[in-house]
Amino acid sequence: YRNKSRLIHPDKTAHAQARDAFERLKQAETELMDDEKRKSILTMIQEARRELTAEWKREEKGEEFERAVVEKYKAIMIDIEWRKRQKLKQELAKEGAASAREEEAIRERKKRKEADKAWEDSRDQRVSSWRDFQAAGSSGKKSKKDGQSKKAKLSAAASKK
Repeated sequence: YRNKSRLIHPDKTAHAQARDAFERLKQAETELMDDEKRKSILTMIQEARRELTAEWKREEKGEEFERAVVEKYKAIMIDIEWRKRQKLKQELAKEGAASAREEEAIRERKKRKEADKAWEDSRDQRVSSWRDFQAAGSSGKKSKKDGQSKKAKLSAAASKK
């Protein structure tokens, strides 16, 4: 780690991607120092080696076989990472849907609250309008002129014809 870090350290190298390479080296070193992650990585490498051993019938397993193991390990890691990202996407989608429902509920409550406030604010106008109607209605009622009901007037009009 130290030898490689000296080679690619951003302060020692003028290369444009030195910082990125150094960060990757630090991350790899951190993962390899963690016993659980190291065991996990070694287990995946052994799994790749086991799968390839079953595929390769010949006994000659030299440098080409080791490259194939590395490629198989990369494929396994890519698959694992892809699955993690898919799971994360699904979780984020669920959270997004939940937050959208929550926001919709908040908007509905706000809308209902505004409607209730508008109804309460118009109360005086409604009550005064009803009071005006009642006051005008008692003096403005139609009175029966000659004591006849509407039915009587209609029957009298029909008999004239």
